Amino acid sequence: MGPKREPNSDNLGEQLSPLFSTKNRLKKARIIAILRGQNPTLMFERGIALANMGCSAIEVTLDSKEPLQILQKLRTALPDSVLLGVGTVLDREQIEDCAKAGATFALSPVFPDGMIEDCRVNNMLAIPGVSNISELKIAQKSGAEIVKLFPSTEWSVKQLDGIDIPWMPVGGVDHDSIWSWLESGAWCVGMGTNLCGSDLSLEANDVKHWAEDEAQRARDIFMELQRRQMVT
Repeated sequence: MGPKREPNSDNLGEQLSPLFSTKNRLKKARIIAILRGQNPTLMFERGIALANMGCSAIEVTLDSKEPLQILQKLRTALPDSVLLGVGTVLDREQIEDCAKAGATFALSPVFPDGMIEDCRVNNMLAIPGVSNISELKIAQKSGAEIVKLFPSTEWSVKQLDGIDIPWMPVGGVDHDSIWSWLESGAWCVGMGTNLCGSDLSLEANDVKHWAEDEAQRARDIFMELQRRQMVT
C-alpha cells in the first residue's frame, strides 16, 4: 500500500462545500448559456447542441415555458460535467423546486429576500443581480459569494476597481464584448440570445436563422474559448 495522499486545497474545498465546487466550475466554464423562450422542445434541443459545442454551464430562466421540465430533461440527457442552473429567480419560494429539478446555481436580476439563505440550504450557489456599486456592497455584506452585473451595458470595468467579490456580467454580452469582460477579470459571463439564438420563443420549430448563421457564431465562440484556455 502506497503512502496516504493528502488532498490538495482545491479538492478539499470541493469535498467540504458543493457551493465552492460550483463557483469554481463556473470560472472554468467561463460562459453560462442562458436559455429563455416559449418553445420547450427547441430549448431542450438547443441546450444539447450548445453542450456538444463545448458549453459546460447552462441556465434555464424561470420566465420560460415549462422551465423545470426542461431542466430535468437536460439533467437526464447531459453528463455531470455540464453544470445546470436557473435564472430570473424572483421569489425564494422557487428555489427548492429548482434544486429538486437539478439546478446547482441560481441567478436573479435583483436580490430577492432570503435568496442566499434558501440557496445554501438547497446546496445551490446564489448569484444575485446588482445594478450599481451600492447594491453590490449590500449583496456582499449579506453573504453573496458572487454577483451578477445586470445589465452589463450599465457597468464599466473602472467601476469595479477595488471590488474583491467575484462578478459576472449578464445582459448585452455579445461575441465581441465577451472577451474584453473576461480579460478584465470577470469570473464568467452570461449570454442569452447572442449565444443561444433568437428563435427560442417561436412556437414552430423554425431553426432557419440558427442553422444558417447563429449556430456557427456560437460554435466560433466556444472554439475561441478553447483556444484561449489552451494558451493559458
